[in-house]
Amino acid sequence: MGGIAHSLAEIWRGLSWRGLLRFSPGKTAPREVFQRFRAVLDSNNRALELIADLGEKGSGDFIFDQRYIEQALADLHDTITGSVDALNGLCGNRFPELAPIVSRLAQSLEETMSGREERLGPLVQGLETITPDAWGRVGGKAGHLAELRRIGEIVVPDGFVITTRAFHDLLDMADLRKEYETFRTSTDEEVVERCRATLARGVTNAAPPPDLLSGIAAALRRMPRDESGEKLTLAVRSSAPEEDQEYSFAGQFQSILNVAPAAEAVFAAYRRVAASLFDRTAVYYYDRMFPGDRDPVMAACCQRMVYSAVSGVAYTLDPARPLAENMVVAGAWGLGSPVVAGKIATDYFVLSKSLPSAILEERIADKATGLYFQPGVGHRFVDLPRARRRQPCLQGSQLRQLAEQLVGLENRFRRPLDVEWTFDAAGQLFILQARPLRIPVSGQERRQLAEGLNRHELIAAGLGKVAQQGVGCGVVYPVRSSRDLDDFPVNGVLISRRDSSRFVKVMDRAAAILTETGTPVSHMATLCRELRVPCLVGVAGILDKLRPGEEITVDAVDGRIYRGRVAELLAYRAGSGMQLAVSREFRLLRRLLKKISLLNLVDPLLDNFTVTACRTYHDVLRFVHEKAVRELVELGRDEKGLLRDNIACHLHLPVPVGVIVIDIGGGLVPGTPPDRVDFQAVLSEPFRAILRGMLFPEVWHLASMPVGIRDLMSSMLSAPAASLDGSYTGHNIAIIGANYVNLCFRLGYHFNIIDAYCSDKERDNHIYFRFLGGASDLAKRSRRAMLIEKILVEFDFRIKTRGDLVIARHGNLIRADMERILDILGRLVGFTRQLDVRLDSEGMVDYYAEAFLMGNYGVLASRG
Repeated sequence: MGGIAHSLAEIWRGLSWRGLLRFSPGKTAPREVFQRFRAVLDSNNRALELIADLGEKGSGDFIFDQRYIEQALADLHDTITGSVDALNGLCGNRFPELAPIVSRLAQSLEETMSGREERLGPLVQGLETITPDAWGRVGGKAGHLAELRRIGEIVVPDGFVITTRAFHDLLDMADLRKEYETFRTSTDEEVVERCRATLARGVTNAAPPPDLLSGIAAALRRMPRDESGEKLTLAVRSSAPEEDQEYSFAGQFQSILNVAPAAEAVFAAYRRVAASLFDRTAVYYYDRMFPGDRDPVMAACCQRMVYSAVSGVAYTLDPARPLAENMVVAGAWGLGSPVVAGKIATDYFVLSKSLPSAILEERIADKATGLYFQPGVGHRFVDLPRARRRQPCLQGSQLRQLAEQLVGLENRFRRPLDVEWTFDAAGQLFILQARPLRIPVSGQERRQLAEGLNRHELIAAGLGKVAQQGVGCGVVYPVRSSRDLDDFPVNGVLISRRDSSRFVKVMDRAAAILTETGTPVSHMATLCRELRVPCLVGVAGILDKLRPGEEITVDAVDGRIYRGRVAELLAYRAGSGMQLAVSREFRLLRRLLKKISLLNLVDPLLDNFTVTACRTYHDVLRFVHEKAVRELVELGRDEKGLLRDNIACHLHLPVPVGVIVIDIGGGLVPGTPPDRVDFQAVLSEPFRAILRGMLFPEVWHLASMPVGIRDLMSSMLSAPAASLDGSYTGHNIAIIGANYVNLCFRLGYHFNIIDAYCSDKERDNHIYFRFLGGASDLAKRSRRAMLIEKILVEFDFRIKTRGDLVIARHGNLIRADMERILDILGRLVGFTRQLDVRLDSEGMVDYYAEAFLMGNYGVLASRG
């Protein structure tokens, strides 16, 4: 461990400001700018491939050792540093803050590798502030609860966490460090037992570390007031780093209820929880689950107590009958602790997973007592009235509400779950805990699997590539544009022609994802691995093979798609797997991936797409790529410099638009005379696609539009300053290469940029579109912006508009789709030229948008 920690420490210290001063800012030839852009793409692609491989290993189905992790992190660091250097070389060191961000991320990874992460960070942290990269210090239970809080329909009681740093500080304060290290490393059972007992007593009686009481007091002051008026009391619960993740630790640690909202009382309860880490049965459980790796630490989750009317436990899959795919619920009146402890009689319900859920079975117990909280007394068992004892503790509406949340939770975490829940007196449902439910696979179920697969129609096999392993079943839901995501159903199977990171919007509801194009190293694939959504990409023709609304089962392990619900396969996958979570390496990689592969910067058009928002390596790569594209977009802005320093070729087209072409390599047929370039001489694929659109019949309306004097004066007064000082001279400039175009149109009083890279590697491909201005007043120009937005939305662009400005982006498309979209943009440029003067109302916006989408380009001439 020491050698690994040292090598990683050297890596992040060695980052310093290396490479930031390698290039000096200044004007650079377009060919060199493009070469530097290619260097950014190459570095980013290598880094994404490394992240994809780490994510695949983290799926739990591959064997690897610590050396693999060490080497992968070193390679990833070097490659991301190369991406940052390439970006700063491209843009004249405009982002010097990226290097220290990468440095901090490398340091954080080193802290995780070395185990120092547990001793760092705040002593106390609010549940609402916990991010996935903090799970190592807040523990599995608190981490899951923090994730549940981010799900809109799930209500989790407010609270805070006493972190693992407090645990280590407590050990040091109580002079227990030597005993703890001996306990961790000794193989002598008598020595371990002696240390265990000493640690349990010492932690129980330890004094508070410096600043812990003040941290708890501050957290208590920040607790929101309870609108119900109920007195605030707390539940202090264990949250060990491995708890409620791959293993439940059910019943192994203490939970202290009805704790007074005072720092001293919370600390006293925390000591009891922390001391339970060294209970004899807890140590036995830990050694059984993680043999040879005794390294226990404890955080504690402190939450507002719910004044429960009815509580219990639910399993999202019946362990006794996994093939039935039903859920089971056990509940009783009052608090839930005696339910999980098996101390009282409980009602039992079997619910269907299909929503709205049906009650398939119910057994109502004679519930003689319930555990309730009584002010001034604490919680105690209360004898229930005879009429209430045989009354169901849950009504049908409550069971349906609980079922909806159970289905959503299982879909979110991609596994069967053991869920603790409670309803308060006002009928509010709270989720108190959600942890994995382990269901072993029997020999009979293995035999039933083979028989079940033979009974179902196989729609596709061996097509595509696995982006995330798993099995999912649901109804087919085609997504052709981002608007289709608004009505995506729970447990739907998303099918689409291409992959998109925008699918993250519905991944918590998707049973599986199938795309006809895509790659396992795309941003979407990384998100699928992060959220454990079964996914196959590159499944050619799947849209034609499936009917919207039909139920299918996707096996993203063996690459097969079945018609109907294959219950045997779903049950088998729920309980099978190599169960590599027992290994230290797997648990370590899982923590590291939270700092590597999570993607927070999803949409470059959102205000939060900033360098300071980069919290993971994946964020850095996404930021670098988008800013590199933006740098290319600006290539055509320096018109005077381009015309002075490059050979300008004049494009001859059958429409009245003069375009000056600058070839940076492979864009034109060699030997083409510069004074007359015909369409046939253009080799640049993205530029040819745009020109094809511009030359499409009836797109380019040759007659002039009638412009009123008011419109003309408005456009002149509002035109960008650049158009008045001579830098925009009216030239239309295209900088082209074999796979690249940067086209700057200056047509009258509007300005248009199209920047595109089109290759066989779809994750490199991008389209940037910018439109501004016009020959009319602001209202009409803004309507044209609305019209352009309406059209581009239909082709799945990301769009941002402000007044008459439109900025749109697209990418991660296969070559054929890139050429199709660029053709559409060419048509759009011709169709909307001067159209603003006709847009007297929003009704005209809809009229012309529909005409364009229907291919009725001649409408301009007919209304002329």
